[in-house]
Amino acid sequence: MTIDDVVTKFNATPFLFVGSGLTRRYYNLPDWRGLLEHFANIISDDEFSYSSYENKASTMVYKAGIMPKVAELIQKDYDEKWFSNKAIRTVDDEIREEIKGGLSPFKAEVAAYIERYSILDKKYCNEVKKLSLISEKSISGVITTNYDCFMEKYLLGFKQYIGQSQLIFSAIQGIAEIYKIHGSIEKPDSIIINETDYLQFEKKSGYLAAKLMTIFMEYPIVFLGYSLSDMNIQNIISSIVNCLDDKQLQLLQDRFVFVEYKKDKIGADVTPYTIMIDGKPLTMTRIVLSDFTLLYNAMENKRTKLPVRLLRRFKQELYDYTITNNATANMRVASIEDDRIKDDEFVLAIGKYSDFGLKGLSGIESNEWYRDIVMDDLDFSADDLLDYAAPKLLKQNSGRLPVNKYVAQATKRFPQYEELARKQDFDNIISRTIKNNRKCLGNYESVQQIWQQEKDSIEKATRLMAHLEEQKIDVDELEKILRKLFEEDINILQNVTATARTNIRRLIMVYDYLKWGK
Repeated sequence: MTIDDVVTKFNATPFLFVGSGLTRRYYNLPDWRGLLEHFANIISDDEFSYSSYENKASTMVYKAGIMPKVAELIQKDYDEKWFSNKAIRTVDDEIREEIKGGLSPFKAEVAAYIERYSILDKKYCNEVKKLSLISEKSISGVITTNYDCFMEKYLLGFKQYIGQSQLIFSAIQGIAEIYKIHGSIEKPDSIIINETDYLQFEKKSGYLAAKLMTIFMEYPIVFLGYSLSDMNIQNIISSIVNCLDDKQLQLLQDRFVFVEYKKDKIGADVTPYTIMIDGKPLTMTRIVLSDFTLLYNAMENKRTKLPVRLLRRFKQELYDYTITNNATANMRVASIEDDRIKDDEFVLAIGKYSDFGLKGLSGIESNEWYRDIVMDDLDFSADDLLDYAAPKLLKQNSGRLPVNKYVAQATKRFPQYEELARKQDFDNIISRTIKNNRKCLGNYESVQQIWQQEKDSIEKATRLMAHLEEQKIDVDELEKILRKLFEEDINILQNVTATARTNIRRLIMVYDYLKWGK
């Protein structure tokens, strides 16, 4: 049997279940033990630093496996040292503010470390390019226990859900989506790494299993970057398998594919493989290879007719209409003969001509809102944006959102947002930490001067600009720079690092205030 034979049997394009092995390959990031060893060595430079934690954990009662217990011990000591030793702090001002609010320094630094070293290994550029290419029509979605942002960076147009809670309480569509079930570096507090985290995860695993059940029953699942002995993957599979009877388990046989890396392997071996999950045999196909391009080439032959991101968009539009009974920004409710519907819009032919619906804005995301402040590219009025989009976005962004532009352009009064705009002045936008650290500017006196010298690093340039005093920020200069960023990459807020995204959003808040609020 060949990989092509396996893919040919798929009843649909597959979901990928991705573990740390994949980003160890492409980013050369450490595995779980290597990550903990790094932070243990920061606590103490003794060569037995990590071993001492592992030894201590082995003598204790551990309820979620020894590694989460080791992580718990390291986190406790690291947090104490972080607060007492400035030299080990690497996180930016925004994250330091979150630490003041209760975020663990250990989780914050874990996120910063992974982001800092998420650099693509050049020898795998073609392989990753191929993965990105087939994601358009040959990958239905991704489930991952990884914290890094590799999948959302290279699988363009996929919507991500971070952590169990977001996944459980969201209306997932089951296509062109990334489920980061162990958290993400974008939200350090969501990272599941210590014993308490894992016990909470297991407590909710039944709800997660129910949410993912449809995916496991309808799609082939390709496991990448895991070991068959990995307790994490066995526990997750167990929570699914325990919900199935023997007949349903047999249906999974052709749908579960476990890809195992073997160094210097020529070609690929494809064989059946059975593992025991809670006393139940689960048979799957095992593919052993060295070159992942072999897998990606085979997967390319199983394609949807439309890009999966468009299929998801259609399902979301239809779902939103069903729930709200309101048309959306990209779907109109009208009779088929209605000539007001453009060819590039979705059409749902329901009811009479007089049923033509209003635009709905519930699908707008934060990045689109911020971009529109600068680019003015959303096809909605200020009144509609404040009426329908702002309430949800404010909840998602802890009440922090640029609104001056829309308040100024609205044709009616919005007392709630007028009050929010008044509160979000320059002093409120710029944190105390940034104000106290303006010496980092050196001789810089303007946003244009900073941009000319530092534009090779968007992250640094946008960070430094926020350190300027209000009177030194020329709103026209700032507008030109922000527009240039979006003109070069319309999805820059999605594609840059979490730190750079925070920096750009902060500058858009400043721009919104200076241009329309002040």
